[in-house]
Amino acid sequence: MQKHYYIGVDGGASKCIVRVEDASGHCLGVATSGAANIRISVESAWHAIFTALNNILAPLNLSLTDTANHFHAGIGIAGCEVVAAYQAFLQYPHGFHQLVVTSDAHTACLGAHSGQDGAIIIAGTGVVGYQIEQGKTTKVGGYGFPHDDEGGGAFIGLLAARATFKCLDGRASFSPVTKATFAHFNEDMDAFIHWASHANSSEFATLAPFVIEEAANDDTEAKVILQTAAKAIDEVALALSAQQISLQPLPYSQLMKSLWLYPRSK
Repeated sequence: MQKHYYIGVDGGASKCIVRVEDASGHCLGVATSGAANIRISVESAWHAIFTALNNILAPLNLSLTDTANHFHAGIGIAGCEVVAAYQAFLQYPHGFHQLVVTSDAHTACLGAHSGQDGAIIIAGTGVVGYQIEQGKTTKVGGYGFPHDDEGGGAFIGLLAARATFKCLDGRASFSPVTKATFAHFNEDMDAFIHWASHANSSEFATLAPFVIEEAANDDTEAKVILQTAAKAIDEVALALSAQQISLQPLPYSQLMKSLWLYPRSK
């Protein structure tokens, strides 16, 4: 007898979360893997999805290659605003009987408000605002780093890196957050420069915990960086509000997701 399985994917710039349910709605497993941003790499995004999915299916003796079963997937993933990446992602061999792909902001908004009208701001590696109102969807920000995503973990990490470089050549004095940032690279200038020249958004976001930690320790420079990020997020909220159809405020949710919000490991 043919069985149907339903797969939900939340693909973000820092991590990918996969959930599998059977036809009765029973959860068969949840797994997490690496970054899944199709703007950066379609292949890496699919690799993250398949890694998490296989970690769920393998113990159940299931596989996407099982022709006796149908696997239906709904994927919300970062980077959908890049049309070429979106089309390449859809065309990639996947093995699902049915596949629906949309942005991670869209699925997050649906989830936050149980499918009803509402607005969200996702503050993770990047920042995006999204709202659904009377069938109209509005997106603010989320165009990618470094040209956008102000206020997110990558942006915070970039500001920390900039401040540190200024200290290294005497344009500014070291503060606790710039000392912590440089110490992360073993105070190796060449290593720091090489890293900064090649780092993507997820990698810059790994510096954000230093800012969070030192701001909590009352470091003025770290607090200024966070205030700058907060102001950028406020601008997203104001832009969403200005585009609402109704004068009645929409239900609102701010979703904090991404590694930069958690304390770094010692």
